[in-house]
Amino acid sequence: MSFLNPFFLFALVAIGLPLLIHLLNIKRPQKVAFSTLAFFRELKNTTIRRIRIKRYILLLLRLLAIASLALVLARPFLPPGLSGGGSSQAPALNAILLDNSISMSRIGTNGPLFDYGKEIILEIEESAKDEDRFIFQVTNGEGEYNTILSHANLRGVVEEVEIEKAGNFIANRMSGLIESVREAPYQNKNIFIITDGQYSQLQELQSLEVEDLTITIIDVGDVDVQNTTVTNLTTSTNMIGANIPFTLNVELANRSDVAAVNQFVSLEFEDQNAGQYSVALDPNQRETFTFEITPSKTGSSKGKIIIEGDEFQPDNEYYFTVQVPETRKVLWVSENELSREFISYTGAMLRVAGDSDAQLEYDEAEPDVFETANLSNYDAIILDGVETIPEYSFQPLQEFVQSGNGVLFFPAEDGEISNYNSLLSQFNAGRFGGIQGEYASFNSVATASQLLEDHPAFSGLFEREESEQLRFTNPDIYYYLRLLKPNSGTGFDLLTLNNGDPLVYEKRFGEGSLVVASIGNNPAWSNFPVNPLFAPFYYRLILYSASSDQGGFANHQLGNSFSWQGNIDGENAVIEIEEEEIKPNADIVSSGIRLQYPAKEWTPGWLTVTDGENEYILSANLKAGESNFTTTNEDQMSQLLEDVEVNWVNTGELNEEELQSEIMASGFGKEIWNWFMLAGLLFLIAESLVGMWYKAEQVS
Repeated sequence: MSFLNPFFLFALVAIGLPLLIHLLNIKRPQKVAFSTLAFFRELKNTTIRRIRIKRYILLLLRLLAIASLALVLARPFLPPGLSGGGSSQAPALNAILLDNSISMSRIGTNGPLFDYGKEIILEIEESAKDEDRFIFQVTNGEGEYNTILSHANLRGVVEEVEIEKAGNFIANRMSGLIESVREAPYQNKNIFIITDGQYSQLQELQSLEVEDLTITIIDVGDVDVQNTTVTNLTTSTNMIGANIPFTLNVELANRSDVAAVNQFVSLEFEDQNAGQYSVALDPNQRETFTFEITPSKTGSSKGKIIIEGDEFQPDNEYYFTVQVPETRKVLWVSENELSREFISYTGAMLRVAGDSDAQLEYDEAEPDVFETANLSNYDAIILDGVETIPEYSFQPLQEFVQSGNGVLFFPAEDGEISNYNSLLSQFNAGRFGGIQGEYASFNSVATASQLLEDHPAFSGLFEREESEQLRFTNPDIYYYLRLLKPNSGTGFDLLTLNNGDPLVYEKRFGEGSLVVASIGNNPAWSNFPVNPLFAPFYYRLILYSASSDQGGFANHQLGNSFSWQGNIDGENAVIEIEEEEIKPNADIVSSGIRLQYPAKEWTPGWLTVTDGENEYILSANLKAGESNFTTTNEDQMSQLLEDVEVNWVNTGELNEEELQSEIMASGFGKEIWNWFMLAGLLFLIAESLVGMWYKAEQVS
């Protein structure tokens, strides 16, 4: 056992005080001759002896209590040889993870947080023995190699490391450190995290599995700084076309306890200023600002949101790109129309749309098309009146939607419901629970009475005053499959029957959506095909489903590996970023070519994916959590890392000498002062109990 504050061992001298008081109180009794003293000889031999025993017991308990207090002040700890199976004299391996994210550029009471963090690393290095070694890693940007460093090498690496405005990989880097430490041939192993305690980062460590190692988290300090940042960017519609204006909704948040005043947010699109607003936000308030932009061409158009007047500068630019497809191509899968009594109106609608709208093209095929079709050539797939959907198509359809495309499903009157439910289960889209009405009876069993007016499929279809109630001709339903919606996930009823059952339901899945109708598109199901709402609604629904990926934003979130899918030549595909050309990994998937790249060195801006003929521009931004400076504490980290032994060091509460003591304690073993605190309390309790219950004066 060793001590962090051995100076306080001098307090053991205080043990002599009760002993001195005891000795001073000892007085020799004078002998006085008295004829009746013989009667008290028994008392002399028994009671007085018991009083002395009681005094000795009380004296011992008081001495032990004072000694325990002195040891608590000296802060004893067990070296690794006693607490972790190693030897206190054996060389140690110290693994250090330094937070080099943008939040570390703030200035605290000890100067810039990042510089102070580097000073703490040098304190760790100075506290270590000459034969100790180190592994150093950073959280953001390209990581350091997990090589074992000497004292001099560590000082050199720490001196060169800088703050990186790149993605955060704290969980990945920490896992790598833990693996390297476990494999290293050292008896004594320590892990340090030097951070500003940013909760949005540290919470990613929740999935770590650390059973036999102790982690020391050193918090370099909490800084209150006003920070306004972009938290969300949405559009009024994803059905975007060239020379068609649409609105962008920019959500800003004040991520601090200080009011944001005299600030401005502006938007640049295609190198033109699209507007500016003044910003005044109360602490932790959010507000949405609306801009109108008009893409001038098909393909990719770049934009940027700029915040001015904000106290924290590194996150004041947010990049985005708008993708305007030249055409949206639809695969219409249906049974042979010649064998059916009623013809689906879907074909007529697609033919009219294809003749009048250059943005929409379609191919017609039967269900066996999934054996050979390259789904990456299409933006949407319509399953129209197919009796049995091939099971081998389930996985390709799931990947097709997940990558950002749309599937529309219309049932057949004699369709196999179990087969339909198997498809719906792939998307967690519920199931069909039965049949209502009679096919081709023309007797109404329900009416479509409600619609989701805010949905893009209805946007702009109705002209009315804000206070005017929406009215439309309610379609009569003769026969439908009753859809039982799932209990989880994101879904919407686009059209709802008067009995509460969904008529048309959208289930978001991945980056795309599955739209499920409870009726088919022929007059035997309902009179909807001859309703004025039918043609514009279903046309816009097809356009919406085909626009999920191609029409809208294309953004890569830094901190994740880059993954992009599309119709591109995988052999010639490259990524161009900041005048650098990168060759990604290319894999063939059902929805086209998937490009992948670690993207650890990328910073916010734009990147281009091209194969020489096709070109797609994407934006790259930091995670929103990088701008959230809410901190965590020891209790929260203990909850996040339930099975991990965590030492939390808050530098804001320590001076330099105390910090060095904390580092030594973390590096050399486990503190056990609380054991002696408990022992001291037990000695005092025992002293009280002896004084109360040990009645030495009683004579039996």
